Amino acid sequence: MADQRELLGFDGLGLSALIGAGEVTADEVLDATIARVEALDGTINAVIDRAFDRARGLIPAVRGDAPFAGIPTFVKDLIDVEGLRRSEGSRLQMGNISESSADYIVQMERAGLVIAGKTNTPEFASLPVTDNEVFGKTLNPWNLEYSPGGSSGGSAASVAAGYTPIAHGTDGGGSNRIPASACGVFGRKGSRGRQASGELDGSHPVFKTHHAISRTVRDSAALFAMTQIQEGGAYPPADVVVGPSNRRFRIAVSKTDILGRDPQPAAATALEESITLLLEMGHEVVEIAAPVDGEQFYAAYRNLFLSRTVGLIAMIEAQAGAPIEQTGLLTLNTIGLMRQSDDLASDALETAEAYLQTLSVDTVDFFHQFDVWLSLTHPHDAIAADEFDPNGAFDRHKSEQFLSNAAIAHMSGSPSMSVPLYFDSPTGVPIGSMFTAAPGADARLYDLAFTLEEARPWANQWAPYSAMHLDPASQIG
Repeated sequence: MADQRELLGFDGLGLSALIGAGEVTADEVLDATIARVEALDGTINAVIDRAFDRARGLIPAVRGDAPFAGIPTFVKDLIDVEGLRRSEGSRLQMGNISESSADYIVQMERAGLVIAGKTNTPEFASLPVTDNEVFGKTLNPWNLEYSPGGSSGGSAASVAAGYTPIAHGTDGGGSNRIPASACGVFGRKGSRGRQASGELDGSHPVFKTHHAISRTVRDSAALFAMTQIQEGGAYPPADVVVGPSNRRFRIAVSKTDILGRDPQPAAATALEESITLLLEMGHEVVEIAAPVDGEQFYAAYRNLFLSRTVGLIAMIEAQAGAPIEQTGLLTLNTIGLMRQSDDLASDALETAEAYLQTLSVDTVDFFHQFDVWLSLTHPHDAIAADEFDPNGAFDRHKSEQFLSNAAIAHMSGSPSMSVPLYFDSPTGVPIGSMFTAAPGADARLYDLAFTLEEARPWANQWAPYSAMHLDPASQIG
């Protein structure tokens, strides 16, 4: 293909089919990815570690029958890949080179994906924007005045910019879905414990679920199928969903978020248009108040999260021999976040775990009444690029306002997705609609996602700062 922009018309599975048919080589697809990164990433700043030679070396060993055979991808700098740095956006971790790969990475590579680098993330995934003192801000390809969100903002921006059709992300409080919403792509987290672990110890933390951000639903569904635990997972492997179905669902919708806030104007319009589309498609839509009390929820969320940070600052100070603020190893935002653990009640963890049990029961009851819950990821039209300062004081209330409804799926273990259905906001930043289902009901969400994609195709919507708008000559390395 003389015009490398033609490749942008194919998702990961489509590119793999082209490679299999001999119409393009895997090396040529990688060349296109490299050229796009080199042309655009000086502005967007999505890819913070380039591993192009590594990717080139992996291509000959890729099995030709793998679904993503030879497709270059990027992974968030929050997972171990053998031989690559895992900094988590922090000076504290800059010398941390992974000695082995997490099982999720092994499964990605078994699916044929070749990892070509790592994407930016806020320090320890601690902000709903992607910015840190080591690598700087990642900007939104739709409008450079805005953030792609966080904490998987680098991955979402890399997909929106056309570097790759699919990239790895982790979701700990909306970290795949918030950036997917802001970047006009498809972002998802699965049910906790269903997919291969992204941790070297094989665990499935409440605050980190590994999966992908993609341009198409079928890429996400195919990778999901390839990375499921086949035996011994929290759920039996889900049926592989490959396209739209005729299923119609009873969908609950909440127009205010769990903190009781109304959406801003464009976000409200985005949600209304999603409701209209669902009704036109024949789904039943029932408006309800948010099913979770936000104050109670975030009190438990904080207690559970902060219980895992107790003693970390003291440990770093003991090793450094200086107060943490003087070491320069952590930003003030992260220090402020961790210092909240100093004020935890003695029974904080016990209280949080009791809330988790209650939430689990309530979630089961809720999804006996409804198939799916629809809301916005958060009620804001967009997030300004400088909305959060990594070296500013930690603002708990502000962070929780931007996490909004998205964090619920982690505490409940539910699958959840952001679907790009609205591209007409005054800022130029897309606004996704978030759909959540009962723990284990991953196939149900894919059923719905495929039908939404069929009704409102979005893959041909391209950001102004994307490879689609580059001069063709600049895309040929």
